[in-house]
Amino acid sequence: MRKYILEVESELKKLADKNYKTSNDRFNIPRSVGVSSIRLKTRLKEGFSFSKLPDVEQWKIWNFLFRNSKMHEAQMSALRFAEDRMTTNGKQEWNYLRGWIDFIDNWAHSDVLSKIYSFLFERHTNLILPTLEKWNKSKNPWKQRASVVSLIYHTSPKRKAPPVKLVLEMIEPLINVKDKYVQKGVGWTLRECNNLYPKETLAFIREHVQQLSADAFSYATEKINKKIKTELKKQRR
Repeated sequence: MRKYILEVESELKKLADKNYKTSNDRFNIPRSVGVSSIRLKTRLKEGFSFSKLPDVEQWKIWNFLFRNSKMHEAQMSALRFAEDRMTTNGKQEWNYLRGWIDFIDNWAHSDVLSKIYSFLFERHTNLILPTLEKWNKSKNPWKQRASVVSLIYHTSPKRKAPPVKLVLEMIEPLINVKDKYVQKGVGWTLRECNNLYPKETLAFIREHVQQLSADAFSYATEKINKKIKTELKKQRR
């Protein structure tokens, strides 16, 4: 398996851009060699020596790589492989993907993985929900973040929405968590929840308006009526 890690990392290093690495460092992307998302996407389309293997074999390789590579872009390549299959991923793929959360240490990987989880959650709710509930109580901030962001990654008329009661019950325990990325996840999820359930979400925001962090409040009220947002800001003061 390690030969595949060396292959992927070697190929990606050829695309490294010093200026882009500086940008990644500025945006708190660790272990980056400086490959832009466009260059990475193009390179992934070209494939690697194992890209024509059956998916079941490719999953084993990408799973090993995600858990063992120390290169940001190599791990992102594994995430893109899973993302390309997120509408068909099932129980077998979940057995790999649920363990990837233990190797998350940055928002970029977290967001893509939560997007993948959201599709799994939509199609296999009873399978995924117990794990999200467990992560919601975890002390690991990336698990806490994923527990809510994975419920509604982005609202869409083509997606099946989770019950508002579930979403708000998962958000509430995280309101006072200090980690900034958890707080951004709380705000992001409230914003998307508001798109689906404006009445219930606004009532929740009003109830917790003084508890919400600046990041959470900013995201949560991004699409709320300006007059109401002004009222909420006064309540915060």
